[in-house]
Amino acid sequence: MIAMSVRSWTTRHELGLFLFLAFLLSWALWPLVLLNADSSPLVPFGPLGAALIVTAVSGGWRGVLALVAQLGRWRVRPRWYVVALVGPFVLTALAGAVAVAAGAPSPGLGVYSDWSGVLASLVATAVIVGLFEEVGWRGFALPRMQRDHAALSAALALGLVWALWHLPELVSDSSEREPAPYLLAVLAYSVLITWLYNRTRGSLPVVILFHAAINTAARFLMPEFPSRYDVTAWWCYAAVYVLAAVAVVAVAGASRPTTAEGPGVAGPTRRVSSG
Repeated sequence: MIAMSVRSWTTRHELGLFLFLAFLLSWALWPLVLLNADSSPLVPFGPLGAALIVTAVSGGWRGVLALVAQLGRWRVRPRWYVVALVGPFVLTALAGAVAVAAGAPSPGLGVYSDWSGVLASLVATAVIVGLFEEVGWRGFALPRMQRDHAALSAALALGLVWALWHLPELVSDSSEREPAPYLLAVLAYSVLITWLYNRTRGSLPVVILFHAAINTAARFLMPEFPSRYDVTAWWCYAAVYVLAAVAVVAVAGASRPTTAEGPGVAGPTRRVSSG
């Protein structure tokens, strides 16, 4: 009876419990930065761990397998892999061009010439960042949020949570990213990732690749701008991603995207359209 009660309670509060555990697990090491400035303030696998724990309690092994099965949804049209891989590099390069037009010095044409370095960063980021985060944020939380809310509302709400989740990194080292435009960019990321997730009917491989490409593209380009132009470069970066998100919403719509019901999510799925 106790086990059934725990499962029933977890099922009713699974989203809130997931968010609590995701922050708890991810922020657990933040206090250690006070003792060791070189330590990591954020545990990247917090969202993954939280999703697995909540799913295991509420849905058992069948639920866990259904959650993880999204990682096997790689059979989508090739164009979505092109969008996921090339899109962030195009948008980031465009942001760099806008920053130069706004007065920042040109970072040069060889930013992405180190193909081996870019590839290594892409692969490492896909595992350390994409896999550890996206099973939780998009694989677990997003389908449940879209069950009761329009895609845009769910994307923005999850984007706010996601932006707040990065707080330890922003506080511990604000010199790496300008906090305000970066947080705005995260909201745009969330809209774009939601669109990709829905259009590919829940393909986590595509989402993970897109997330990894976003981080890799920015990691190679943004440090090329001198520190006195950081604010300009980051606001231009955020503006380009926001415009991309607005364009996606304008084309795909805000409330009726093509979507797939997430694993273990009870209740009706929203009406689908071609997006």
